Amino acid sequence: MADQEKLLPEGKEWRLQNVLWNNEERERRKQIVAGYKPPANSSVSQVNIQLYGQVGSGKSSFLNTINSIYKGRVSAQAMTGNQPTSLTRKYRPYEVRAEPDGEALCFRLCDTMGLEEANTGLHLDDLSYLLDGNVPDGYQFNADVRISPATPGFKSTASLKDRTHCVVLVMDAGKISVIPQDTVDKLKAIYRKALDREIPTVILLTKIDKACEHVADDLSLVFRSKFILEKVEEVSAKFGPSETHIFPVQNYSRQSSLDNKIDILALEAMAQILGFAGDFLQNNLAKPVM
Repeated sequence: MADQEKLLPEGKEWRLQNVLWNNEERERRKQIVAGYKPPANSSVSQVNIQLYGQVGSGKSSFLNTINSIYKGRVSAQAMTGNQPTSLTRKYRPYEVRAEPDGEALCFRLCDTMGLEEANTGLHLDDLSYLLDGNVPDGYQFNADVRISPATPGFKSTASLKDRTHCVVLVMDAGKISVIPQDTVDKLKAIYRKALDREIPTVILLTKIDKACEHVADDLSLVFRSKFILEKVEEVSAKFGPSETHIFPVQNYSRQSSLDNKIDILALEAMAQILGFAGDFLQNNLAKPVM
């Protein structure tokens, strides 16, 4: 029996009360995400969602989880693994298709090089160009070479459709307190640069099954877990985004088949991310042309 001191009472979930963790709920949320459309007058056909995170935090795995939901099987489109340095070496926007031969959905999940300590991994000097949409798809990250207008394929006249519409910071829920200070500083700098551009920022708390024993036993307890709630509060205080912008998820790692509970959490986060991206587009449409 779950230790009641570590769980909120049933019906007192800190978010998503009375969710039915079944296939019908999964399909309903799947259709909501698949049906998302950017504002019709924005000239944007797909919103750009950029993922940033420490090496091993699970940003590429989240991308694979979303892809898996629509492929109907556990997918490994983006490279993942347990390595001390980033496996992501190229700026790669991934599309998701509701059907194998169907049209791409109206968003792109843009994977970036993992954050590492010191001067390795993604360099913050490159960040402004990534956020502003100047970096070409497939750009090869190089810790020793900065992005500049001389970079092959550099988009000097990036438009609204090229820009980043939502930033996602990905963090391991069980390691929030031990993230190296260099990485904390980089994550905060990404948030500040996004804030300067009024780009909404979301935080994904991954590996929640490893962080909380009760969630490991039953993922549907995530919103009754006092530990996960404490981590949401800690992350909000430490990095800046409000608690309404922080979402616990479990990516596919050991599983060989799909799981409704994993999918529902990922789709909840994805739907909110798309909503925030749409808000950004709407706000920018309302601004006068300078």
